[in-house]
Amino acid sequence: MGLLDRASKPAPKPPMLCIVGSPGTGKTTLGALFPGAIIVQAEDGAAVFENWDDDTQPAVLPRLPKSTAERSTRETLMQTMDELISTDHGYKTLVVDSVTSLQMLFEHEIALRDGVHTAADASGGFHKGYTEVASWHAEFVYKCEQLRAVKKMGIVFLAHSGIKKIRNRPDAAADYSVFSLDMDNQALSVYTSQCDAVLYLRKEEFVQGQETDRKGRTTKFGRLMQTGERKLVTTGDGTVGYINAKNRYGMPAELDVPHGENPILSYIKFYAKEQ
Repeated sequence: MGLLDRASKPAPKPPMLCIVGSPGTGKTTLGALFPGAIIVQAEDGAAVFENWDDDTQPAVLPRLPKSTAERSTRETLMQTMDELISTDHGYKTLVVDSVTSLQMLFEHEIALRDGVHTAADASGGFHKGYTEVASWHAEFVYKCEQLRAVKKMGIVFLAHSGIKKIRNRPDAAADYSVFSLDMDNQALSVYTSQCDAVLYLRKEEFVQGQETDRKGRTTKFGRLMQTGERKLVTTGDGTVGYINAKNRYGMPAELDVPHGENPILSYIKFYAKEQ
């Protein structure tokens, strides 16, 4: 049988997603609303589930330990992934809360290993520690790819948003700021390049009470108000500030996120066929 005889049309596969947002936007809650979720905790976010009914609560793994001379965050994470890959279970979605906190745990571990104060001084200095930490993230994402292939599980990375400066672009007249993942550029590129979608969760906001004079100068500063509504930004096309946002599922540029609902599922065939 030749290679052409083995060609076939692609079947729906579990997604690999990254949901980015500032603290309090509801990332953890949204992640838990994926089917059969089990959560890897790099930070303590499980308190949000205390008032949920038992049948709706996700499974939550113990928080990853901070590295010491006797224990390793990285090894604990890899052992957890190997167990998820090799054992029988009914989980359908792995949620990682969050990869930005995982970055801090990795940075602490590599600095501790090399007896230095920061990751910038590790691996021989000159910021080489960040390159090695990025390779640890790549190793973890590879394990997630294995889990997706072997157990047919979706992968959802949660991440905190941060502001990044874009400088010296030849097509831009001046420096400007964008929203991105709040982690080192080498590590964030591991997630933004491998994920099928990078989605930004934000709260609807408006400024109330601002006043200006005839020349447009501000005479009274307004107050930032929140409506309580949340939206997902799904693409950077035509959207100011969300440089990494993307999706491969034909989602509209913004999705409403009602309380207790996950609007992402209906756009992903792997989940839609199970609903």
